[in-house]
Amino acid sequence: MSRYPKAAWLMLLAGLVVPIAHADDDDTQFLLDQTRRAAEQKAQQEETLATPPGTLLYEGQVYQVPSQLESLEPAIYVAINSNQWTQLPDFIARYQQLPEHRPALVAMAESLLARFNGDYRTALRRMQDASMYEPNDARIRLEIARLWFEDHQDSKARAGFASALKAGMPPYAQGLIEQYNQALDRRAEWQGSAAVGFGYNDNINQGNGYYSCLSSFAGICFFERKMPDPIDSAMYNYELSLQKRFNLTGNHNVQVRPMSYGNYYSSTNPASNASIKDYSTNLAILQAGYQYINVRDNLSFTPYVEHYYRNRHSDYLAHGLLMEWRRTLTRKWQIGTSLDAKRYKYTTQGQLTGADYKQYQWSLTTSYMPQANTSIYGGLTLGRKKYEINQVSSKDWAVRGGVYHAFNGRAGAFVNAVGIYRETRNDAYDGFLGARRHDKQQVYILSAGAHAWQIAGVTPELRIRHSINHSNLDWAFAFKQTEVGVLFRHSF
Repeated sequence: MSRYPKAAWLMLLAGLVVPIAHADDDDTQFLLDQTRRAAEQKAQQEETLATPPGTLLYEGQVYQVPSQLESLEPAIYVAINSNQWTQLPDFIARYQQLPEHRPALVAMAESLLARFNGDYRTALRRMQDASMYEPNDARIRLEIARLWFEDHQDSKARAGFASALKAGMPPYAQGLIEQYNQALDRRAEWQGSAAVGFGYNDNINQGNGYYSCLSSFAGICFFERKMPDPIDSAMYNYELSLQKRFNLTGNHNVQVRPMSYGNYYSSTNPASNASIKDYSTNLAILQAGYQYINVRDNLSFTPYVEHYYRNRHSDYLAHGLLMEWRRTLTRKWQIGTSLDAKRYKYTTQGQLTGADYKQYQWSLTTSYMPQANTSIYGGLTLGRKKYEINQVSSKDWAVRGGVYHAFNGRAGAFVNAVGIYRETRNDAYDGFLGARRHDKQQVYILSAGAHAWQIAGVTPELRIRHSINHSNLDWAFAFKQTEVGVLFRHSF
């Protein structure tokens, strides 16, 4: 029995901490997804010209290509340069049967055909074969550098483009190489965004104002229960999210991702006995670790630290390890999974409203791009929070789905909307509260803006966030919260 008062105390603390912690996780994921989406280069689909077998479309005319060296060799180059990939296998097959064919041209053509089909392993291997056959061929040097670029082997790509220039390239090819070098420079820079804004939150303390009379006689209430009323407030907020990749060698990199965001509320809790007077918050995260990335896979192993500031003092310091893997299946489909383990350590002042615990999360995500300016995404997350006391420890699961769309037109309007449904169930029955806690939460986030309204590199963005939390202990933990704001964002 001596442990039970502590369990009751921790349960009340959990009521204050858990909903806010989920809000931080959701906002962090939203900001990370936004930064990743802005940084990723959107692949453009290559159009295949459907022409009759054994023929070649050139300058609007269809030509029959005979099985002769002087006809097939230029036909292969024209097919490659004009993206007529359906014609290429026939040309290669007939060309390599001729006794005086160039093995380097066959290898280069097979490499680029494999690239078009998404087989980059074969593409790189066959282009290296082509380079071995004719190491001084300028076109082969250019193509292998482009493959290294697309496979995110940045150091090799930069050296390859320099080698292609030394081999002698026509002016248009020199201009192309300059564009690739500029793209490599952009990859090596810090990427992300910074934003400041203002708005309004109708329930900064996640209160519900619930009142009930627990014991009464003759119309007189002797024991009553009154929960805090919602506190609304004007707010000022900011976001900063950056990422940078340092290429070590090949596909191996060091990845650094600092992030910080927070809210300042002009209103405070007027109650003299309130454990939290000021609900203004600041969250700062620094992730730094190993990343392996190629044209299909992005694998990272990232330790991180997290600092949370609330109620005018440091609330907790957490450290964790995040392992992520994303794979591009096709030009339209991508899947990913992650494992996250984190330990929260509350400060002396933070322990007045929170308690140390460990958190583990596993996520599965997928995204689909029906067109270049639209992304539909979703995922499943399983979570575990482990406190010292079973009554406070919990398991949760959440599903999320969203859509990002950039509208065509001069306005450059875009919208990003995501919905999250989460259920949380505590491990054990708590006699102090009279139930085993079970919460059901909905979160909706909408972000919209227009790049045409940009002034001095800053784009205005509307942000709406609405949360609904239901519980079998509604009197203690149910709340509704809406936040509306305008952010002014500068992207790097």
